[in-house]
Amino acid sequence: MPRRFLLATFAMALCAHLAYAHIRIYPTESTFGAREKYTMRVPNEKKVACIRIEGEFPPEVNVYDFEFKPGWKIDFKKDDKGKIVGAVWTGTMAPYEFVEFGMLGLNPKEGASLVWKFVQYYDDGSKEEFTGPVGSRLPSPVTTLKKAD
Repeated sequence: MPRRFLLATFAMALCAHLAYAHIRIYPTESTFGAREKYTMRVPNEKKVACIRIEGEFPPEVNVYDFEFKPGWKIDFKKDDKGKIVGAVWTGTMAPYEFVEFGMLGLNPKEGASLVWKFVQYYDDGSKEEFTGPVGSRLPSPVTTLKKAD
């Protein structure tokens, strides 16, 4: 009986950890040199509105086109050469809702993974920075790159 209880407790803890929402990028795996549609999924798990999302794109990927959402404005961050290196989405997402933003990118021809960094801002002045390493409380979303089959 105690062993069954320990397994049930472990399973509940694992599910609770997986249920904790983070900004995600899909797909989580892509191929070298591919033109890919990346989708950023942003949940709002707070009791106040989310009003802004700032993104920093992996320097290896060339993001070149964006899906626009009604009620949201996009401002692009560019480097000295005009390459889009990030974006700021401004709008309003009610508590316990989520929104998805699509973007098209060209993957690099080599490397290991793409690390995306996001900061989510709320109406009460708080923010969450999804810039940590994998396994941290607020990890950066990662897309693993592989060779084409």
